[in-house]
Amino acid sequence: MTAPLSSSQREALRSASHWYAVLSGERVSPQQEIKWQRWVDANQENQWAWQQVENLRQQMQGMPGEVASKALRDTPMTRRHVLKGLLLAVGVGTGWQLWQTDYASGLRADYRTAKGEIRHYPLDDGSLLTLDTASAVNVTFSASERRIDLIAGMLAITTGKDAAQRPLRVYTRQGQMTALGTAFSVQQKRDSTLLRVSQHAVAVRLAQDATQTLTVQQGQSLHFTADRFGALSRDADSTPAWLNGWLSVSDRPLGEVIDHLARYRQGMLLCDADAASLRVSGTFPLLHSDQVLHALEQTLPITLQRITRYWVRVQRR
Repeated sequence: MTAPLSSSQREALRSASHWYAVLSGERVSPQQEIKWQRWVDANQENQWAWQQVENLRQQMQGMPGEVASKALRDTPMTRRHVLKGLLLAVGVGTGWQLWQTDYASGLRADYRTAKGEIRHYPLDDGSLLTLDTASAVNVTFSASERRIDLIAGMLAITTGKDAAQRPLRVYTRQGQMTALGTAFSVQQKRDSTLLRVSQHAVAVRLAQDATQTLTVQQGQSLHFTADRFGALSRDADSTPAWLNGWLSVSDRPLGEVIDHLARYRQGMLLCDADAASLRVSGTFPLLHSDQVLHALEQTLPITLQRITRYWVRVQRR
């Protein structure tokens, strides 16, 4: 059970909802920016509450069907008030269940990374576990298997040679992946899992239909849900670039690149629709997004609107 919020946390969430509405407005004065920055820097509760603004906004972007169309595709004023209302519900303790995230589970995980952090963890069996930004896993080694539960985010694993010859398996909400002498990466998405195999192969079993299995070979990737496999795809890069802190793209939409950078950046990084369709190629350092944004501004017809250092919007020039 999730621990109840403290009075200071509830108050911080109320303030965060207010500041989100203010900063989302069309006219933001320099005085408002300064006051907001002072509020964020004042204490850890305020910084925690502002992180919840980011998390909740990302959850709203993943809402399916009619909920997404009503909450996110209306006017900016509607979007602003929907998120503010949800934050206020969380703040008074009546709407906590509206926010279905892995935040609390991630805090209790065996291994986890903060936003903007990539970490390597050697395991007892000689395997090397790498966690991408904002990721969390639990690791359980028993007599029958070496089990890794991916709670949130993305992991990469290079398996060690286990003296007991126990299988190494990664579990997500959608299924089970068994290493076949292998190096691979797994991403837990909202309603699906993405598997990329760098070496050898991985056997996949679906969570809701154990009779359905599929072996993914080196150089292949697979999206799957709890009851269905997607089509196998070929991966151009055998080793994910993020393992070394890089983002490599070839003729991809700018909006996709900005969304990817936002996963590693503290604060809000947004891209207007008229700029999102611009095409981008290159290799960029994930953990130095200011450098990337400066380079993109020099090479593309875009400008950066900086409301504060935590709130940046990419616009077409």
